Amino acid sequence: MSSQQVKNVVVFGATGQQGTAFIEASSSHDGQYKIYALSRNTSSSSSVKLSKLPGVEVVQVNKDYMDKPEQAFTATGLKENEVYGVFNVQGYVSEKVELAQGKAIIVASKRWNAKHFIYSSISFGGLDDTKAPGFEVKRDIENYLISSGIPYTILRPTQFMDNLLPTSAFMFKISRTILLRQTFYNHPERKHQLISSRDIGRAGSEAILNPDKWLNGIIELAGDELTVKEIEDVYTEVLGKEPELTFWPLAAFVKWVSPLGPMARFFDDHGFKVNIAQLKEDLPQVGFEDLRSYLQRYKASQ
Repeated sequence: MSSQQVKNVVVFGATGQQGTAFIEASSSHDGQYKIYALSRNTSSSSSVKLSKLPGVEVVQVNKDYMDKPEQAFTATGLKENEVYGVFNVQGYVSEKVELAQGKAIIVASKRWNAKHFIYSSISFGGLDDTKAPGFEVKRDIENYLISSGIPYTILRPTQFMDNLLPTSAFMFKISRTILLRQTFYNHPERKHQLISSRDIGRAGSEAILNPDKWLNGIIELAGDELTVKEIEDVYTEVLGKEPELTFWPLAAFVKWVSPLGPMARFFDDHGFKVNIAQLKEDLPQVGFEDLRSYLQRYKASQ
């Protein structure tokens, strides 16, 4: 494939799980993309791993690159009109900072005349208002993106399978304690929808590969739906131990007092409503993992 046909894609959040998955999937598309993976530390293990993938260039950026994305675009060396795609997944920050970053990245992408903006948001369970500021800020960014005029695809994942792992961060140990204890007692029959970060990235890659199908569209993402008991049973069967939890008083405090509380109450009282069968039909190339296959893949990697 000639260099004139190669499409330049800039990835915000490149070294995280979703960004890495998007890059891994996109780099396998027969040289169609030159991927610029933005990294605060190009010598980190995740950055070095990305740099070894075909068509990937890891770009050193400042620690505040999401606050000043125009500097990040400049660091790639790409001129305006040379950016085909942008993939954006943002980390865990305050709603105010997240909204400012999201808008700034969209503005910078428009200046560089991006042709396709992939934004990883969150599923809202079909609600017009989830009452969870951490979710609603993503809706605000979605709306800003749509109004910007940049062609887009919005990814709306459900709960991350990754957050169940014993290696996940402490805040996720709290969130799974709420899920596996409180929700079980309140709604033991409820099915909880889950998605792996790998499949979020793969879905984004398929969207950018097939713009005729996914441009200016929204993809709701889930790979499995299980009750709390089913989650615990699959986890114990595959990994040989029960999911690691934290002290319930601390988790209860988070649910009812902390800023994360509205999210926890959304999971407890409402949950997600993705049509998983239709999704798998629409995106068969992703090969969506159920929880068992995800945990088996994790176990094999240890």
